[in-house]
Amino acid sequence: MRYAYRLETKRIKEPDFPYDTQKTFNSPEEIVAFTRALQDSDIEKMLVLHLDTKNRLMCIQFFPGTINCSVIYPREIIKHSLLSGSVSIILVHNHPSGNPKESPEDIAITKQIQAAAALLNITVLDHVIIAENGFISLKQLGLM
Repeated sequence: MRYAYRLETKRIKEPDFPYDTQKTFNSPEEIVAFTRALQDSDIEKMLVLHLDTKNRLMCIQFFPGTINCSVIYPREIIKHSLLSGSVSIILVHNHPSGNPKESPEDIAITKQIQAAAALLNITVLDHVIIAENGFISLKQLGLM
């Protein structure tokens, strides 16, 4: 006997990240304003914003973490991009320490995700790190 699988996507609204289908992300400041709920978190969390061709939000993906790291799977990020039909992504995570300075691990995972996404023509637009004392954009720093 053979079985077939059917994959479906369903749109839901996240209460911490209210958005409409016309919301666009064109600057790190807009990204930080949208994801400000991450600032107060006592554990590290990663959000992936999946966008369409006009930088409109199509899907939010969430990776919980621990006090000082998030477990991120590039494969899962790419899978969500394909299922949602997004063409670009923005990575956003917080640093509970309050210091937004990027770590070598932050840069390494960004490069891994960029490489995996590039294979399927998905663009990583930015990786923004949010903390109590501000934020940084790896794109603005020239690290991607």
